[in-house]
Amino acid sequence: MHHVMGYSLDEWLAIVTIISLAGSGLIWLLNFAIKNGTEKLSNSVRTLISQIDNLSHSINSIESSARRTENRVDQLEDKFEEHIGEAKVRNTRIKNLEQEVFNRKKEK
Repeated sequence: MHHVMGYSLDEWLAIVTIISLAGSGLIWLLNFAIKNGTEKLSNSVRTLISQIDNLSHSINSIESSARRTENRVDQLEDKFEEHIGEAKVRNTRIKNLEQEVFNRKKEK
């Protein structure tokens, strides 16, 4: 019989078979673990992406509402300033009328 590095052909075939079976089992185990692990991770990532999309939509809605509120406040401030101006004009007219009326009474 032939011997290579001290092992016969039968022994070499047994060693190759054992290493092949162990390697195949290890590859199958890693493949199984990776598929299951990434499937859970993939589901978690999908859930996270969905939640981020919902959050983004909510933020956009809040931003839109804030802009509308800001515009309404600006309009109300403008109206308020108009009313203040009108009130100042009225107060000036009232003071002028009071002076005119009271000065006439004093003259009589």
